[in-house]
Amino acid sequence: MANEIEIYIRAGYPAIILKTAEEDRALRLCQETAKLLDKKFAFWRLTTGVQEKLKNYEDMSRGDLNAEIKEMTTQKRDITTEASAVLEEGIKIGSGQGMVYAVLDIHPFIKSPNVWRKAKDLFKIAKVTGITYVFISTEFEVPAELKREVIIASLPLPTRADLSKTFIKMASALRVNPPENTEPYVEAALGLTINEAENAFATSYAKYGRFDVMQINRVKEQTICSGGLLECKSSNETLESIGGLHNFTDWASKRFLAFSPEAKAYGIPAPKGTLLIGVPGSGKSLSAKALANLWQKPLLKLDIGKLFGSLVGETEGNTRKALTMAEAMAPCILWIDEIEKGLAGLQSSGKTDSGVTSRAFGTILTWLQEKEAPVFVIATANNVSQLPPEFLRKGRFDEIFFVDIPSEAERQEIFAIQLKKYKRNPNDFDVGTLANNSENFTGAEIEQAIINALYNTWGSDHKVLTTEAILEAIRDISPMAASGSMSEQINATRRWAEEAHIKKANKTERRDNVAGEARRRIIPVSEEEKGEA
Repeated sequence: MANEIEIYIRAGYPAIILKTAEEDRALRLCQETAKLLDKKFAFWRLTTGVQEKLKNYEDMSRGDLNAEIKEMTTQKRDITTEASAVLEEGIKIGSGQGMVYAVLDIHPFIKSPNVWRKAKDLFKIAKVTGITYVFISTEFEVPAELKREVIIASLPLPTRADLSKTFIKMASALRVNPPENTEPYVEAALGLTINEAENAFATSYAKYGRFDVMQINRVKEQTICSGGLLECKSSNETLESIGGLHNFTDWASKRFLAFSPEAKAYGIPAPKGTLLIGVPGSGKSLSAKALANLWQKPLLKLDIGKLFGSLVGETEGNTRKALTMAEAMAPCILWIDEIEKGLAGLQSSGKTDSGVTSRAFGTILTWLQEKEAPVFVIATANNVSQLPPEFLRKGRFDEIFFVDIPSEAERQEIFAIQLKKYKRNPNDFDVGTLANNSENFTGAEIEQAIINALYNTWGSDHKVLTTEAILEAIRDISPMAASGSMSEQINATRRWAEEAHIKKANKTERRDNVAGEARRRIIPVSEEEKGEA
């Protein structure tokens, strides 16, 4: 299959801007394409001038490298006066056979009038003589006068085959035998450049004396998330950390199987993601962390507020960049927390911010619908009424779940989980009584009750956490779901979920009354009463 550069050269473009940080890969691609098309190849860089042969640094001796370094340090060129001559050199040496002329380091000076004017004149000649300029740079701001003369291309990230060769080469350099199955290490490095992958493999081996998938993922996270648009999260949470929500966790466990090569060969597409809607503190965010740990995939958090910038086009550019970064990390989990807050003001976007929010949202919507990279999106929302209808349309997510307030049985489970988390044996407590007396409590409020009880008992004389101490802490907390406005919102969301046939994340049906004040039965339970129960 033809690469992008080959297609543009065959099409007769006189100039291509190749945006990439991998200069060596880009130069070799240009050289290989020139050979394929029976054209000459030459490249120019500031330190060495025009060269017509790439050096293979892997095969160079120490003496060769020293000579190369000496040559680079002794070159003294004034690029501001030579830029036009650099461009002219392509016409001089490329006439007759045609040529692919790769040019590095000229991007800071292309906006100078004498340089872009010369380029525009030379491109006319290049077009009829079979010469193609390829400007290689990470950033290249095209002058307005040249925008209709050039085409912008990008160097795709290394393929699995490229990274597999890199992994084998790194193992050889370290004088170790590569594992029989290299696929997990190669997959962990997907989204990195060749140099970055080499660094990740080497760091893994230097730290553990072996190649380690999680360490490679960590290096990848640090590399890709350094821009600040995405936050790399780590967590020790597991599915056992989630109380209730068994319908959701059962569904997620099955979706995990779709990441396997066997599932792909079977024809199953990579799962798109899920939207969790429910009251704050009900375990939505915890679920994202637990899935990342279960699936052993990087967890990226996207804060939509960080995408917004003050310059024209900055927000839209940041949105595209963040989504591209997520795809570079694939396979991964992208967590968008409280997404309705990030989209606040969407309805009035055309009047208040010249449509910036609307365009950013449109970019996210299109990406959710059309993305092919295995990026599993977990979006959470507290208030469904603040979500635009098009966001809820089928196809954006694999499934939408309504996360209700935990039932009494689920609260028992949550109390047991939280007691274990804080180094207590649940069997030493009457979790049934605790659950019975914590109606309308969310998981977060149950955890806070235990934390408050720990503080209270630590300040007492006996310093022993008891059921009665936790009951006392429960009494001091007014559950958010029992307040009038929140109760109405929860009931409205519950009705919406039923009418729209939205799946319930909770498996156990609730029997508590959310509309009224929380029922409390905070009384000590005697041993006799426990036996009678």
